[in-house]
Amino acid sequence: MGALGLMIERASNMTYRDYVRQHVFLPAGMKDSDFFNMEYCTVNVAEGCDPIRSKDGTLLGWKRNIYSFPLIGSPDSGAHVTAVDLDRFLRSVKNGLLLSPGSTRLFFSPQIHYRDRDGWEMRYGTGMWFYVEPNGHVVCCQKEGYNAGVSAVMRYFFDQDINLIILSNMADGAWDPSWKMHEIIVNTS
Repeated sequence: MGALGLMIERASNMTYRDYVRQHVFLPAGMKDSDFFNMEYCTVNVAEGCDPIRSKDGTLLGWKRNIYSFPLIGSPDSGAHVTAVDLDRFLRSVKNGLLLSPGSTRLFFSPQIHYRDRDGWEMRYGTGMWFYVEPNGHVVCCQKEGYNAGVSAVMRYFFDQDINLIILSNMADGAWDPSWKMHEIIVNTS
């Protein structure tokens, strides 16, 4: 278990999973998310897989990720969530249901320069990454993740008040669709 998970357990006197269920999933209305036991089939939970390719890139088959994670999610390789529930999570944070007003402002504020990229600056925040234009205008914030057989992008566009959630059951499946949608959202406003 990761250090943050251990700190949560010690401070709350609850298991990490129970803490997340009670203090994140429940107040955010994330009714379809949980720490499912992957030993069993669960309705509406996709299994991750990645392509197996030859040296020349030819698709040879697919490899499932069932042996890449603990049977039940932990702080470092987590919960199963739906796109709808991630949308609920972002809306709950924006509406002050999960954090104090000060922590909510901090959550949605860029903090530290990470790198410059394609005409904009990428900054770290307290949990999110931020895309900032040269004039200081914050375009969006995001959290992304990937592991064997899964990838995800959760992005919030400030001007448009749009949440973009892309989930994939392939390790590299979320990136291209998220950038295509990013261009559409930013360029049509």
